[in-house]
Amino acid sequence: MLSTEPDDRGGLSGLLGRALRGSWRLVGQLYGTSKEQKIVEWQSIDLATVPQDLTGNIFGKEPYPASIGTFSDVWRCLYLFGQTQELTVAVKTIRGHRVDESRPVKIKTLQDQVERWKTLVHGNILPVYGATFEFGPLPSLVCPWMDGGSLTHHLDTHPDLSPEKRHEILLQICGGLCYLHSEEVIHGQLNGSNILMDRKGNAYLADFGFLPVVLDFRTAPYLSTAIGNSVRWAAPELFEIPDTTDGPPLQLTVQSDIYSLGSIILQVLSGDIPYHEIKRDDQVLYAIAQGMKPSRPETSNVTDEQWEYIQQCWSSRRENRRPSATEVYAFLTSQHSG
Repeated sequence: MLSTEPDDRGGLSGLLGRALRGSWRLVGQLYGTSKEQKIVEWQSIDLATVPQDLTGNIFGKEPYPASIGTFSDVWRCLYLFGQTQELTVAVKTIRGHRVDESRPVKIKTLQDQVERWKTLVHGNILPVYGATFEFGPLPSLVCPWMDGGSLTHHLDTHPDLSPEKRHEILLQICGGLCYLHSEEVIHGQLNGSNILMDRKGNAYLADFGFLPVVLDFRTAPYLSTAIGNSVRWAAPELFEIPDTTDGPPLQLTVQSDIYSLGSIILQVLSGDIPYHEIKRDDQVLYAIAQGMKPSRPETSNVTDEQWEYIQQCWSSRRENRRPSATEVYAFLTSQHSG
């Protein structure tokens, strides 16, 4: 289990970790071990052999984060394991205050979640290796680094993807979501940034279950604010005003995931993000308030049948017509990929 005493981790354990890394580098210099020989691919790592607490084994932190989110940052680092092996990893840090009375509870919550996320194994979800205490007051998540970038980046830089390849990517994404829902995990923030690609163009769902945890940590857990740059993919009901002032707040659900999946299908088939003709996210939020849906693209990649099914994924919460993830997968499987 992860330690509940992060200050100790930053002390003696951090000192031992730095000493270990220095010794490891010295061995590499003495024996002439090349960097290429030490780097391993993440697919070859047995998740069961990776300890949950990775404090002292993460190094090579770059001066600035690789990406900055609404309430977290991602750093590109190296994970040292074994005697001469290293793996490029992404370390996701949650911003927080060191003076926080609820900090022990938050740490325990993250411990439990990381333990749960480590058990989720599927060919199209990004593994969670564990966590480290060296990046802030709260544990930081450690996952493999994806060299292919995000889905949005991949589609932007590969505009000539064949219909067959787009179909394959959609099956991978939907397959990953089917698995998460079968494990009673709501992704909560399915968008073009949280689907990551490897060098071969394969898709992996990342950050699953992360948003609900972070919302619990906030003193003012406004869901619409936390959704941030996911607004183009998010279900409209997440922005609705509750029917009564004392009613329960609207929650992320498997149905809201399906709405986002419909938006992902549109994005992959067309190559454009939803509402691509609207430049600013706050303007997109206004369009959603007016009942506007993303427009149908002019490309022939989106057939009448596909467009109708996307709209079913976008049906209102009250209509209750959204399919399940397995039904979406069956529909995609039935589609002719040419």
